[in-house]
Amino acid sequence: MQRIRLTLLFLATLVLGGVAASRAQQPARAEYPGIETGKMWTFDAPPLAYWAKRYDFHPTQTWLDHAMHSAARLPGCSASFVSPDGLVMSNHHCARGCIDAVGRPGEDLLTNGFYAASRAEERKCPGMYLDQLLQITDVTDSVNAAVPPGTPSGRAAKLRETEIGNLEQHCQADAADIRCQVVTMYAGGEYKLYRFHHYTDLRLVFAVESQTAFFGGDPDNFTYPRYDLDISIVRAYENDQPANTSADYFKWSQAGAKDSELVFVVGNPGSTGRLNTLAQLEYLRDIQYPASLTQLGNMIAVYQAQAAQSPERARALENTLFYLQNSYKAISGYQAGLLDSTLMARKRAWERSFRARVNANPRWRLRYGSAWQTSALDWQQLRALALRRRYYSFNAYGTTLLQEAGLIVRYPAQMAKPDSAREPIYRDAMKPRLERVLQAPVDTAAEIAMLGAYFTQMKKDLPATDPLLRRVLAGRAPDDAAREMVTSSEILSPAQRQALIEGGAAAIRASTDPFIELARYISPVEESLTRQATAINDREAQASALIARALLAVFGNTVAPDATFSLRISDGQVLGYPYNGTLAPPFTTFYGMYNRYYAFGASAASPWNLMPRWLQMRDSFNLATPLDAVSTNDIIGGNSGSPVINANGEIVGLIFDGNIEAQPLRFLFSEAVGRSVWVDSRGIIEALRHVYGAGALADEMTGR
Repeated sequence: MQRIRLTLLFLATLVLGGVAASRAQQPARAEYPGIETGKMWTFDAPPLAYWAKRYDFHPTQTWLDHAMHSAARLPGCSASFVSPDGLVMSNHHCARGCIDAVGRPGEDLLTNGFYAASRAEERKCPGMYLDQLLQITDVTDSVNAAVPPGTPSGRAAKLRETEIGNLEQHCQADAADIRCQVVTMYAGGEYKLYRFHHYTDLRLVFAVESQTAFFGGDPDNFTYPRYDLDISIVRAYENDQPANTSADYFKWSQAGAKDSELVFVVGNPGSTGRLNTLAQLEYLRDIQYPASLTQLGNMIAVYQAQAAQSPERARALENTLFYLQNSYKAISGYQAGLLDSTLMARKRAWERSFRARVNANPRWRLRYGSAWQTSALDWQQLRALALRRRYYSFNAYGTTLLQEAGLIVRYPAQMAKPDSAREPIYRDAMKPRLERVLQAPVDTAAEIAMLGAYFTQMKKDLPATDPLLRRVLAGRAPDDAAREMVTSSEILSPAQRQALIEGGAAAIRASTDPFIELARYISPVEESLTRQATAINDREAQASALIARALLAVFGNTVAPDATFSLRISDGQVLGYPYNGTLAPPFTTFYGMYNRYYAFGASAASPWNLMPRWLQMRDSFNLATPLDAVSTNDIIGGNSGSPVINANGEIVGLIFDGNIEAQPLRFLFSEAVGRSVWVDSRGIIEALRHVYGAGALADEMTGR
């Protein structure tokens, strides 16, 4: 049987290769014009004319409302209702905190997965919540009216913030299950009030093993072809009963999607920069992204060394490394786009054309024409501050002791102010969070290693004469300075920190703790740099808002706003693409997953290893079932867990990634090779029924 199965795997590989070879000879499809700014459309301004012209698709308002209400948002992720009884589908990593938290003694649910065969077995996720968008209201006039013409930028920012807070508070009106958020669109060109149904009782129903969700690990991350079953399922409850979502949930497609079929992604993309000016992009390219990549690379190296010390240590750092590596790979892709001279030339040409249209209209030129020059000057000034702001701060690669010291040093002065005048972390509403931060334990080994990496980079970046560098190192090697500071610290425990705070300003001034001394030195410089940067950012925000209003004047809502982690709908087609001298197929299958496992030597230590149940059940299901797929929908971080639906509004997939070619599209969209990557709906049901023994769950999702 083993030899037969391997033969089938080989034949399946040949078949896919033949399909790729034949399709690679087909002429390339021309891109649809005018989508450089992307396809992340808002539900209150859907591109009906565009959809009609491109796809002959004419959705009714009922279709749009149903799609909006059937979607949902988890912290940092997207989701959707997939049954009338509150079932919510998302990615595995979106429920990772819950999966880890609900495990009982002797269980390892992240490693082994979880399935609640009955509702009584569903486990409540501590602290997890979900928001379902109910209504969108344009409040642009209200926000703009709060800022009289000619108001200085700093004052204008405060007035807008106050008005936004009032709008949100009035919208919620003390309703426990309602949350409201004013979302800034077009960098301040529009303001929209989003009203959500807020669910706080979510219970874990199903989760695959971490290895199955993240099959291929970091090497396969942001790539395609892929073979991941990245799924988790929770259930929303109200009044201790499953939420009644019968009015709005996505039904399941029995047939799945076909090659070239029109599909939509409904989710919450986090952040894009398609409408950024060239000056903004050049700042990211030259200043922000290089620094971020250096920091992430150093942190990953430290944690990898820590994880290599023991299996227990590796397990404790697994989540941290996952997010750091994911961020590093994503930002590397963004930076690759900014370093691409062809892409930047296209962006430069787009901005030149846009500005020319503004300047050709005397009224627009008078109102908006100088905004680009103002913005460019602001970004030049931020460049001049960037290096000092990076190190004259308390964020030393996320280490604990300098952050704690910064909070303690500022505590007396902050608490002496009225609540509204304090920095946000010191306000009464944030007291529980502040207490949690001040109670944070210190892992001394990790603290020393990470501070050593931070001080090493500080020595590379700052001139030898810099007073902060001289104070930190004091003639010592960076690693030695880190070790001596940590081992001699007097704020290692929460009790020590609390005693220092209770001693008041006099005790804090008298402290000889090395981190308190360093924080006392950094604090006034950091405050001065922050004031300068805030003033520049406020002025730049006004310039960006003018550019955004110019954009709306020229293009209207035919240009999609940048992502803001607010609900969007993106159109696309299921479509393979050329890569590595061949063609990536639109679908992968379970055959490919097993082939990848055997091709890498069937090693239990490999990122391509299969969990025991998958080896045991290999002959019990249809390996030709589609597992993952790609389409031309426009997504980015935050879209994780978004449903992929067809023109009938039925689930055909579950977004979990984009390919590596899509990462540079953060700044200028293209359909040529960038793709959304998703779990196929057919693969989900096949696995639930025949690998996990979750037939009842599959029945509920498919409506049987």
